[in-house]
Amino acid sequence: MMEMHAGALHISLYPFLAAASNYVKESGVTLDDLITAAAFERARLRGKERVHEALKEGTVRKPVIMSDAQAEIELLSYPFARILVSCVGDERLVRRYALSEAKSAYEKLKEDSSTGSSADTDIINELSREFGIRVDFVRLPHEQERERVQLPFVDYLRFTSTLRDKRWKLVNRRLEKGWVKLRTGEFLRIIQEAIYERIKRDLPLDVPKALCESLSSYTEDIRQELEVLRKKYDDGSFEPSSGFRVRDPRCFPPCITAILSNLRDGVNVPHSARFAVTAFLLNIGLTGDEIIEIYKNAPDFDEERTRYQVEHIAGDKGSVRYTAPSCDTMRTYGNCVKPLLSLSGSRERGQSPRLRGRGAEPHSDDVCEKITHPLSYYKLKLKMKRKEGQEGKSTKRETATTKG
Repeated sequence: MMEMHAGALHISLYPFLAAASNYVKESGVTLDDLITAAAFERARLRGKERVHEALKEGTVRKPVIMSDAQAEIELLSYPFARILVSCVGDERLVRRYALSEAKSAYEKLKEDSSTGSSADTDIINELSREFGIRVDFVRLPHEQERERVQLPFVDYLRFTSTLRDKRWKLVNRRLEKGWVKLRTGEFLRIIQEAIYERIKRDLPLDVPKALCESLSSYTEDIRQELEVLRKKYDDGSFEPSSGFRVRDPRCFPPCITAILSNLRDGVNVPHSARFAVTAFLLNIGLTGDEIIEIYKNAPDFDEERTRYQVEHIAGDKGSVRYTAPSCDTMRTYGNCVKPLLSLSGSRERGQSPRLRGRGAEPHSDDVCEKITHPLSYYKLKLKMKRKEGQEGKSTKRETATTKG
């Protein structure tokens, strides 16, 4: 049994920390023990559960730690979960698992920081040191939120480069003498991004094939669940957890499919792409709630902010209801996936770097050559599909008549 003092129990809730790794090393628990010893079966089951929670819920539950034994299980389950993810070897699973662990840590940090105790400030400082972020807490009596965070603008830029919302642009922040001032919650969001990048960077681990084969009883369920998710999305359907099913997403233009794919996989897509896909889906009949459901896997998801933005685009917050951007506008903002013609006339560039997600490989087709707007693409594709269906029925009738 590992020995853990009460002051270090929080480490089991943040198992990606170097301190957590050191605890495991100093405990004397070997990889062979973790994989085979009966004493660690609960840790193995919890590790498998972590991966299932990431797949099903997009988050990893943070249990209330009441004893050293619970802390040990939670701490050891993390390296075992990483082994399972590595053995499955699916890039989509790696992204989803890393994002789920990062989101869970963020929610726990938000919960803990709301008390305002010195212990909560300590864990924030600890995480800041872990990721090499210089941070300072400042008091602003005239503000509702008494304690704020400030960090050097160079660190701010380093950790917000993947955050797409306009509010993260340096020009929209308060900058004084080289320091960027943030609310505590905003700083924790930066920490979440740092956690995600660390976990994802180290996966998949180089696990020997023989070891992965010995863990097949743990990984088989994960593979099956991953296959269910893959079929759910890759068969051309797009079905949020609310159960809503788009009439025919196989008719979506490649640019919209690419954005949806990135959102599904937890990629931070640019604001212009979010506007485009939201306007498009509103125009084909999705409700605001159904669109908000789609965004729930985004790393920076904030339901209140997302709802406001969706309702604004829908015209609920004003007199203007926006339509989806034209193909020219999509190209201008780098959201078109159609290969672009170079000046020499040859096709040299493919998918826009801004839309190139983690694993998404959308492509254009011949219909793209005929239209100037994503909604026109959708309508034309629907018309073509209906025509194909009618021709198919006619062929069947003719065949039946001939046989008769």
